[in-house]
Amino acid sequence: MKTYLKTITLLAFIFALSSCGGNKQEPTQERAETPSDLMAEAPIYDATKIDPNALIQTVQLKAVGNTMADIHYDDTMLVVKAGTTIKLSLENLSTDPTMLHNFTLVEEGTAEKVAMEGVKAGPDKDYIPAMREVLVATKMLKPKESVEITFPAPAAGMYDFICTYPGHAVRMRGKFRVEGGV
Repeated sequence: MKTYLKTITLLAFIFALSSCGGNKQEPTQERAETPSDLMAEAPIYDATKIDPNALIQTVQLKAVGNTMADIHYDDTMLVVKAGTTIKLSLENLSTDPTMLHNFTLVEEGTAEKVAMEGVKAGPDKDYIPAMREVLVATKMLKPKESVEITFPAPAAGMYDFICTYPGHAVRMRGKFRVEGGV
C-alpha cells in the first residue's frame, strides 16, 4: 500500500511540474492580437496619412456582370508606384438590382479570411470587416453607381483586392502591385 501511495504521489508531482509552465504553448488563431503583436509583424497601414506633396495616380476599375457566373472586375492586375497617392474610382456596371459590389484592398493571401469575416460584418457595415488585413475599401455600390476613394499607396509589394459582398470574392478578385518608389 505504501508503494502504491508513493507511486501516486510521484506521478502527481511529475504532472504538477509538467503543467506549471515548462511547456510553452504555441499561440492559436483564436488568440486576440495585441497592438504590440501587430507592431512586431509590420507597421500598421494608415489610409488617412496622405502626403499632400505625393504624386497622384488615378486607377479606374469597373465591376461587371449580372449573374454570379459572370461577375468580375474589368482588370485583375492594378499596378501603382510606392509613395504616390491613389485616386481609385470604382463603377458598378451591373443592371441587376441584386449585384452590389465594392473594392476592398487586403494584405496578400488574406482574401478568403477577409471575405468570410465580411459576411459576419453584415450589410450594416457594407460587408467590410474591421480587421488589420483590410487596408482600404469603398462603400457597397448599387448597380450604375460609382465612387472614388483616395488613399496613400501601401508599402512596395503585392496585395489582393476583392469584393466582400457574400459569395462575390470567389470571382471578383485581383492583384494590386505596388512597385518601388516614384
